[in-house]
Amino acid sequence: MENREIQKILPHRYPFLLIDRILSLEPGKKGQGMKNLTEGEWFLHGHCHYPPPLILESLAQVGGIILGSKAREESPGVVFIGLFAGVSNFTWLRYPRLGEAVTLKMELSKSLAALYRFNGEVWVDREKIAGGEILLSFIKTPPPNPSA
Repeated sequence: MENREIQKILPHRYPFLLIDRILSLEPGKKGQGMKNLTEGEWFLHGHCHYPPPLILESLAQVGGIILGSKAREESPGVVFIGLFAGVSNFTWLRYPRLGEAVTLKMELSKSLAALYRFNGEVWVDREKIAGGEILLSFIKTPPPNPSA
């Protein structure tokens, strides 16, 4: 899934769309996204690594694609709101650096009502560099009423 398709699911746009493409997707279950760290990235000006809070947001955006694609399958006209609700048990082994391609893996581990817990992992090549739990809140709303 490329950038334009991602933007049909997520409301994020530059400079805060933090995934370049989706590599694999099982709607409602799991997915993998990719972020290439190039010189043009606004958050790398004056830094040599991807800031940890933005890595967490990137993982959350992959989770939003996983949940949003499932919601669209079930109700094509649905409007949804996704929120980053928390992070726990997250371990950093190192931070990705300029020039690296970052793979963002998310898999749903538990859901209760509008809360979804994911296991998230961050990889560079074959090296796992971070991982933990990400909590998202996902609320479906009825499509807007054009006659209102």
